Amino acid sequence: MLGFGFVARLRTAIEPLIPVAILSDSAACLAIAAHSFGWGSIIALNVFLPMYLQSALGWSPTAAGLSLVILMVTLNSSAGLSSQLLGRVRRYKLLPLCFLFVGVGAVVVLGLSAGSMTSVKFEIVLFLIGVGFGRTAPLTQVALQNTVPVHDLGAALGTMNFTRTLIATILVAIFGAIVLARAPVGAPPGTLTQSFLGAASLATFTIVFLAIAGTLAVSFLSLFLLEEKPLADAPSLSRN
Repeated sequence: MLGFGFVARLRTAIEPLIPVAILSDSAACLAIAAHSFGWGSIIALNVFLPMYLQSALGWSPTAAGLSLVILMVTLNSSAGLSSQLLGRVRRYKLLPLCFLFVGVGAVVVLGLSAGSMTSVKFEIVLFLIGVGFGRTAPLTQVALQNTVPVHDLGAALGTMNFTRTLIATILVAIFGAIVLARAPVGAPPGTLTQSFLGAASLATFTIVFLAIAGTLAVSFLSLFLLEEKPLADAPSLSRN
């Protein structure tokens, strides 16, 4: 009911928070979905990987934290390189799609190998995840800017950022509920101590990582369905 009320208000407001034209544009919705579910998956990995490394594999907090550096370094480096190439190729979706497919596969490997993970294998998996999603983030932002009218550009980017935060929050809550649901009965409520998390079995993290692979696959599907419109040379040339 709240959702219907929100949409109804958007349709009648003089200056709506989210212009309805954005929600009715399939290309804009797909770009936002690819961006939001992709980033939501990455944020979820950043939340649950340290738990997995410490509670399931017995790594120290320092080692668990440092091991994740490669994920963000490769992700941001890949995003920066991709931004330089977007305007220079005609089929700008092809490489991001291929890399994102590799990223989804890497998360699947992470889930299936949760019980036999070595430090070297873990870093390779993180490298593939970072490289896999890094190219998608700038592409979805450019695709959104390329499809909405100029006067809706700020609202469209704001909608993308809001949706990204919302999806990430929901995903972390769902995956957290999975981990806590498999904790022992009688564990202290509201705590995430080492002993409490230690009860979360490798099977639990396998489920969580495969679920994250599923949400990253939603990003892949959204990007695959996104229309590959020619990129405009200037904002004034966006969508007729």
